[in-house]
Amino acid sequence: MSAEKRTSWILTGATVACVTALYVPRVQRTVPGGDSGELITTACELGVAHPPGYPLFTLIARLAMCLLPSLSPAHSVNLVASLLGAAACGALCITVCSHEHSLRSLRCHLPPCSFACC
Repeated sequence: MSAEKRTSWILTGATVACVTALYVPRVQRTVPGGDSGELITTACELGVAHPPGYPLFTLIARLAMCLLPSLSPAHSVNLVASLLGAAACGALCITVCSHEHSLRSLRCHLPPCSFACC
């Protein structure tokens, strides 16, 4: 593995760890407002939420409820949602790291737009 790839994976791991450390302690243990109540209920009943229905989220939330029976359904679903958010931050980080070379060349060619690429 090259040094650049190793650095990007380390940076991605650090990003996921930091975001997880921020999100997990602040997970709401009860039903929050908005669509969360409907999605938690849908996961409990394995039903269909309003369109588009979020079937993958429903199945993942149901799996979390089965794997974490000591937590309330709302707490387990909110915990999984926070972990999925941290994973999304990691995916964004690895994408930016993999496109870093093209962003550098773009910065050289378009100096006025470079602030949008960093």
